[in-house]
Amino acid sequence: MDDRLTLAASLYTPCALGADIGTDHGFLPCYLLEQNICQRMLLSDVSPSALSHAEALVARKRLQDRATLICADGLDALTEPAGCVSITGMGGELMANMLLRGREKLQNAALVLSAHTDLHLVRSVVQEIGYHFVHEELCRAAGRYYLVWKAEPGACTLTADERVLGTSLLLRGGNPLLPGYLAWRIRVTEKKLSGLRSAAEQDEQAIALLEHHIAIFMEAHDAC
Repeated sequence: MDDRLTLAASLYTPCALGADIGTDHGFLPCYLLEQNICQRMLLSDVSPSALSHAEALVARKRLQDRATLICADGLDALTEPAGCVSITGMGGELMANMLLRGREKLQNAALVLSAHTDLHLVRSVVQEIGYHFVHEELCRAAGRYYLVWKAEPGACTLTADERVLGTSLLLRGGNPLLPGYLAWRIRVTEKKLSGLRSAAEQDEQAIALLEHHIAIFMEAHDAC
């Protein structure tokens, strides 16, 4: 597994049944079974072809008696209570909608999450469904930065800046990757701002918001 999935595995709550939603090739759940972090795993994907890859890996590793594979949309796959649910490898908007739509299916399971985009949407929805972050950790895989979260039931209140920038769990964790990550976020946001400023019609509100985001990223970077 790459560093992103290795980090996700390290945050998993040991349990009788874990669930990996959007499992793709099934690397994470097979590792969790092999390491006895979970006694059983539910592997789910909306794509039959992706699920067939996971099924092949389960068979090669002889884990069929401990793995259940389900072709389902999002948290509809949770047909019984799970101790921990992982959702990784997808966009933040899709993940946020999935959590909102299927929140009743979670039944207080711990969450391990990693989104490729729109991190602020995921942070907002975690708060909305009555969860709070207990880990927010940074890693790098295949030349790209990734954040991996662990969330558990319990209310939290995030400020608008925390939803964009990250929580104190990330900013005060002392991760050596943090300065580079923040510098990258500054560059990406500056590129978006440049695009807005060059548009024929100026969206002053959007420009002001991006300017603010750059300011908070720079402040956090200087504090590293």
